[in-house]
Formats: sequence, structure tokens, C-alpha cells
Amino acid sequence: MAGQFGGTYRRAVVTLVPPVVAAAVVVGVYAALAHRLPAQAYGTGGFGDSTSWSQVIGVSVGWSVAAMIWGGAWLYGRRRIPTAQRWIGVSTWVASVLIAGYVLQVVLRNVDLAGPPARPEPAWASPLVVVPVLVVVGLLAWWAMGPDPEQPDAATGPRPGAPRLQLSGGERALFTRSVFSRRSLAWVLFWVVLAVWQFATGTGYLVATFSVLAALAAAWQSWVRVRVDEQGVRVVQPLLGRVMLGVETRHLVEATAGTLDPRALPRGTYGVFHTPQLSGYRASVSGEVLRLQTSNGHWFIVTVPGAATAAGLVNTQLDRRRETAGDDRC
Repeated sequence: MAGQFGGTYRRAVVTLVPPVVAAAVVVGVYAALAHRLPAQAYGTGGFGDSTSWSQVIGVSVGWSVAAMIWGGAWLYGRRRIPTAQRWIGVSTWVASVLIAGYVLQVVLRNVDLAGPPARPEPAWASPLVVVPVLVVVGLLAWWAMGPDPEQPDAATGPRPGAPRLQLSGGERALFTRSVFSRRSLAWVLFWVVLAVWQFATGTGYLVATFSVLAALAAAWQSWVRVRVDEQGVRVVQPLLGRVMLGVETRHLVEATAGTLDPRALPRGTYGVFHTPQLSGYRASVSGEVLRLQTSNGHWFIVTVPGAATAAGLVNTQLDRRRETAGDDRC
């Protein structure tokens, strides 16, 4: 039972509990201070200058319920994709903190208030504080999801007709290529302009902070470096040097190259993506694509110039790995 909790049960608890806690905080804070609050909630941002407390609390609890339902549905839909599950957990944690934080700052700005206007937003509700806090919350959620289940080593290797590179016995090779996604860069510009407009018009820190986070997420995926070496295939964020996703050599069966059919992926799927059958990175509508078959039947694809060379290097590395394993058995 402990091992089972460390996998599916653990991730379900980590993903679904935060929205419940957020709803409890929303209701609890209001209930504890209701006798010290004015009849109307002032300074509520997107609700207008003032609104009823029942609307503020009801909408916030509704968002918490929506986050829990969303997290549960997507967690089940991505049950075979550990990395995607992590992002789902991160999203419910971040959403829960935003929901609870919004109501907390509205309540504190209205405590013992006789009438409008509400007190200014506290310093801790500014984007300069909120964004770093949400980054830390996201990292904690990523860690709390626990280790990924172990993937089996590949039992077979590339077919005789698969592409390969002609390397001598002691020769080594490395493939690396920078890839830019124009679509993701366009989304960065969109979210930045929207965030500036929201801050300028006083829409509210909750909505504006979401736009800032969306811009950062799009920027994170707009430029990557694809690297193929003895360890496997990795998609790396160059500025931070972090691996966004990848596959180890021991989990690969075969690599092929070709041209991406736009119909192979859902419309609008760009950057890092995960589906029940496919994972990878898409930078363009079509073009050269590296396809990797993994040991668990999942496919990993990356749109990258020079995909044929990358596929040949992967298969050559797989051949060498199997030859080395055969020598060890002898």
C-alpha cells in the first residue's frame, strides 16, 4: 500500500487537496471576520468598485471547485504521462494560492471599514512579491508529486533499415541544434501587452498576475536546444540550462526522421506537449521531425532541423549500447 500511495494515490492527493484547502481558507477567513466587515466588499478589482460578499466568496469557492475538477480530470487523462501530471499538480497549487490570496487581501482591506474606498493593496499582493512566491509554490508542488515510475529498458533495437551514422569504433558524435518557436514568441507578446493593459487599468492583481505567468510560460518554451548524445535525447531551456523533457538512451527502441503532418497533432499544440500517445516539442506547423519510439510504447517527437542526422546518431548509439551489453554478457 505504501508503494501505491507513492505513485497514483500520492499524486491524486497532492493535486486535489490544495483547492479544497483554498476553499476552506476563503470561507474560514470570511466567517472569522464577517462581524468586522462592511455590508459590501470594496476594492474587489474585476468585480467593480464594490460587490456583495456572497458574490466574492461564492465565485472564489466556485473557482476552487473548478480547479479540483479540472485537476482530477486532467490527472486521469494524463495518467500515463508522469511529466504532464507534475504540471497539473503545479497548476492546482498555483491556482489555490491565487484564490486564497485574493480573498485574504480583499478581506484585510475591508476590516473595520465604514465605507469606500478600500485600503490600498498590501505590499505582499504586488506582482513583485506574488510572482516569486508562485514560482516557489510551483517548485514545491513539483517536488511533492514524488518520483516518476521507473520505465523499463528497451528489449529490442533499431531495425536493419533504420538510419545510422558511419562512425569508427572510437569515434564519438554530438548533435545539438537551437530551435525557435515563432508561435510561442507571438503568445509572449500577446500576454505581455495584456498584462500591461490590466495593470494600467487596475483590473486586479489576480488576473494580471495570471497574464504575467502565461507570458513567462510562453517565453520558457519559445527557445530550446535539442541535444543528442550518448545519454539520450533532451530538450533544454538554454538560458536556465534546465532539461524540459527528454528520453534516456536505455529507454529508446528506434529513431526515425521525416516531415511532420500538421494533422498528427491537435491544432494549436506548440511548445512542450503531452498526449496519451505522444510527447515532445513542436516549434512549427510542419517541417523536419525526429520521432523516437520508447520502451513503453509511447512516442516522443521533436521538430528540429537536421532530424535525419539526429535519428542516425540515436540509432548508432543504440547499436553501440547493445553491442556493449552483449560483450558484458560474454
